[in-house]
Amino acid sequence: MSDHPRPQHAPAEFDSEIHVKAIFGVLAGLALLVALAFGGMIAFSGFLKSRSIARDPEPLPLAAANAPRPRPRAALQADPTADMTKFAREEEAAVSSYAWVDRAAGVAQIPVSRAVEIVAERGLPVPPPLPEAGPAPAATGGSK
Repeated sequence: MSDHPRPQHAPAEFDSEIHVKAIFGVLAGLALLVALAFGGMIAFSGFLKSRSIARDPEPLPLAAANAPRPRPRAALQADPTADMTKFAREEEAAVSSYAWVDRAAGVAQIPVSRAVEIVAERGLPVPPPLPEAGPAPAATGGSK
């Protein structure tokens, strides 16, 4: 340890070394400089854009004629609930009515409930038997 006493400074001396007003002044100046540079860039960009637009030639008439046309709007249902109710009525009428499918061949449409009754009474038709296959060809050996 050293035998020399450390100099003691009063708090007022340290405060005088930091120039708070100068620091804030420099920061304010930098902020102003950045804002002016940003404004200058916007103004210069606008100038270049207006100059570029002024130098562009007029579009050809063919380009205007070939401009894309707006797409037609989608045909949406005006009343989906009513449409669904109508569809359900049509489906119910189709499965609960009699109609000819092919009169010449004698094929008719009957209600589903009547078809279920007929199947319950008579049962399902038995499919015809499969044709019998001939004997399987004999496997030949690979030796000569």
